[in-house]
Amino acid sequence: MGAPSTGWRTLAAFFGVASGVALLFALVALVALQPRDGLAWVQVPDLAADLRVDSGLQTKPLKGTVVAAVLQDQALDGTTASGLAVAPALAVAPQQPTVAINVPPTSRPVTTPAPTPTTATPTPTPTPAPTPTPSATPAPTPAPTPSPTPAPTPSPTPAPTPSPTPKPTPSPTPAPKFAITWAGELVSKSKNGQGVRCSQITVTVAGGFATNGVGGTVSYQWVRVDSQGNRTNGASGTVSVAAGDKNLHGVTSDVFTPVHSGSDQLVFSSPAYSVPAQSWTCSG
Repeated sequence: MGAPSTGWRTLAAFFGVASGVALLFALVALVALQPRDGLAWVQVPDLAADLRVDSGLQTKPLKGTVVAAVLQDQALDGTTASGLAVAPALAVAPQQPTVAINVPPTSRPVTTPAPTPTTATPTPTPTPAPTPTPSATPAPTPAPTPSPTPAPTPSPTPAPTPSPTPKPTPSPTPAPKFAITWAGELVSKSKNGQGVRCSQITVTVAGGFATNGVGGTVSYQWVRVDSQGNRTNGASGTVSVAAGDKNLHGVTSDVFTPVHSGSDQLVFSSPAYSVPAQSWTCSG
């Protein structure tokens, strides 16, 4: 129910705006087409030759009140009314074409200047073109004397550099051999004292060694010799020593029950090294 009412309101508003715009354009046209007074005569040059426009008066006749005001102003200034161009028909002498410009109304009438009588312009006599004076021929410039080319300076011959004397190759220092720097042993008995029978004691011989740090494998052997001249091999073994290791290393101890008194010696076969023998005593 509400849709038709909204459509009529929109249509009425559109017609109202259109009527207002049309009225505004009508007022602007009416103001623009309203005639205006206050035109004055001015002199314009003859543009017929350049713009192909006929010379003559291009204006609108002044109103009677304006003409009367101009005449009164000329009477006050002591001039005649002959200088006022009232109409084309009253012009006696040929004059330059005039156009009308719009002059805003002022408190006093506008005075127009009297027309300037046309006079014959004398034809100028053409001046003959001056004869060009021939310019003087410049003297030839002598060719410049070439500068002498300097003789090249010879490059100095460099002195020969003596060949360096080769240094003798040093003999290689032989690498040190793996060697034992110290070894020792110690003999001990389970029972000590005079008259202790050999069969009742136990002899223990411990030993150790140190190397120069080259590194290698150490082989050793315990050698027992009794008082009767009997030779017996005891415990043996090998010990691996790393390079740079100069610490004390122990060997397997030689433990036995003797038959007679005697001595025990730690012998190294690789690298070769001998330790002084240590003895023990008992009653056999």
